[in-house]
Amino acid sequence: MRLSLLATGTALLLCTTAAVAQINAPNTSTAAPSANSANNSTNTTTPLRDNIRGMLQKSGFTDISMLPSSFMIRAKDQQGNPVVMSVSPDSVTEISELGTSGANGPGDNGANGSPNGASGPQFVSVGQNEKLSSNLVGLDVYNASNQDIGQIKDLAVGPAGRARAYIVSVGGFLGVGTHYVAMNPLDIKVTYNSSDQKWHATTSATSDQLKSAPEFQYTGRWNASKS
Repeated sequence: MRLSLLATGTALLLCTTAAVAQINAPNTSTAAPSANSANNSTNTTTPLRDNIRGMLQKSGFTDISMLPSSFMIRAKDQQGNPVVMSVSPDSVTEISELGTSGANGPGDNGANGSPNGASGPQFVSVGQNEKLSSNLVGLDVYNASNQDIGQIKDLAVGPAGRARAYIVSVGGFLGVGTHYVAMNPLDIKVTYNSSDQKWHATTSATSDQLKSAPEFQYTGRWNASKS
């Protein structure tokens, strides 16, 4: 989210600069670009790049390098994670974390078994605001009426290593025996209460929505042995 907001700010800065340049440009007939127009373009681009660099530095980014023609920005965030940004004034800004996707698809590893072909394993810092799978599995989920609809039994992880779904057991709540549904993690709010030092999970899903949801079944590779 922080990167998305930063990207939006960068795109707005680019759009604003482009708009100002158009407003201040003299109304002339179409002609071949002159040396003066090229110099004006260079003079406009230089402070723009300086503004973007300054905004990134204020946000905690370091090791910033900007490619001259495409506004591809490489930097490291406050946690030291490498990021790459593609910014232009006339298109939606695109931001991706290096290592989460590559030319061969999401989560692709290089020849050395590490993201982007980096040598050796990659390690990360886990922040106190992160959740562990052990905090989630076995957690009761309550609806808007404070009814226990079931437990988070499992996590479905995508190719890039991100949680794609929470597998929730809702059979008892629905009165149908063993029954699992795969819910979007965004539809289950998981919080930690420092007062009782417990994790809590809530959802706005209704019983009708749970009944009509596709049933998740442990079949095939999901039911395979771990060793």
